Amino acid sequence: MIPLPPSKHNHSSSFNFQPQIGIYSGKGASHSWLWFAEILDRMGCYDVVFLTEKDIVERGLEGVHVLLMSGGDTFAIAEGLGEKGADRLRSFITQGGLYIGTCAGAYLPLRSSMPYLNWFNFIDVKISNISRRLSEEERSLLERSSCSSYGDDFIYHVVREEVVLKMINGSLGNRGEEIVAPLYGGPSILPSEDIEPIATYKGFTQKTKFLVREDLAVKTLIGKIAVGKKSMGDGEIYIFGPHFEHPHYPLCNLYLKEKIFKHLKKGRQMGKNFFYEEKELIRGDSLKGYLKDLKRGLSNARIQASGMSDFNIEWLIGNKLYQSEKISVFLNFLWDKVRKIETLSELEMDGARLRQCIEISKSLPRNIQMIRRGIREGEETTFLAKGLFENLKLLSYFFLNLYFQSLLSLKSH
Repeated sequence: MIPLPPSKHNHSSSFNFQPQIGIYSGKGASHSWLWFAEILDRMGCYDVVFLTEKDIVERGLEGVHVLLMSGGDTFAIAEGLGEKGADRLRSFITQGGLYIGTCAGAYLPLRSSMPYLNWFNFIDVKISNISRRLSEEERSLLERSSCSSYGDDFIYHVVREEVVLKMINGSLGNRGEEIVAPLYGGPSILPSEDIEPIATYKGFTQKTKFLVREDLAVKTLIGKIAVGKKSMGDGEIYIFGPHFEHPHYPLCNLYLKEKIFKHLKKGRQMGKNFFYEEKELIRGDSLKGYLKDLKRGLSNARIQASGMSDFNIEWLIGNKLYQSEKISVFLNFLWDKVRKIETLSELEMDGARLRQCIEISKSLPRNIQMIRRGIREGEETTFLAKGLFENLKLLSYFFLNLYFQSLLSLKSH
């Protein structure tokens, strides 16, 4: 582990160091990795590093004990990581790491012959929500908007929002046998000797939104594996069809927390993530000025994004549909984090990195204006939307690395 930069503060030997957790935020990741960031923030767990595909390929997962991979475009994630990234991930797990994948992150390690995905193939299972398992009549029932291309077949999604899961063998301890979780495109996994079932799909709630006829939804989901586990070398893989990291589902969040903290090595020494380098630490009034500039850019972008509600539009970027409302998801998340830390007088941040965040934030209102103008004039805006979401992800990647590392440093003082 790399030692923390020198500080005027003393570190107590009894300080309860938090785990170092990696959150994938690179190519193919959509917005749901922000949910992982949110629940870890709520837990007061700040030893977190956000990783792009380049970070993983070039540096591996050194110092990271847990890797969290959320939703998005599975093909883009696999392509971004490439064969070397797959090797890095395999080594990380077999040498004792914990991989937690939800939705797209759950599809990634499953067996596949498709290009890019075939570099992973960590778990030998099949899924029920693939078109080759359907009759011609059933295939004709599907809405194309609920499907993603998969070679000559397609992955289809039968419901959105809430589903009821049955936890197996006391997985929830004394909290019961059922849990409600949100599903936004995750896999429905068939039983296999290569995976230990942790939870199965049991039913629906009044909030379930059916994308197909209910009998097809029942056939595809009910009784199939929703959460599974595989031991691999000295490490473990947990895959979740539903999004247990969604902040509105505290029981799901608690289950994730227990799995993460149970896996961690005890008594390790504090380290800093490779992203954070002591170049130009700023604090006090200087930091407040920078944060004020960042808030100004975010505020202007939020105003522009609020007008997107006038348009009912979504863009297909790669194999993933991006709704216009997701623009505000990024902006509001960052806005809340800046507001949380702007009054912390002891906080320190790297000025050079923060200036990068400010420059990106200043470009966002113009990006959104161009998209709105294009929509009004009937132009194709997918290219503009792709650039905007890339900027939103890059800003989130830069700022959240600063945010968590700074709060970790502050907590250790």
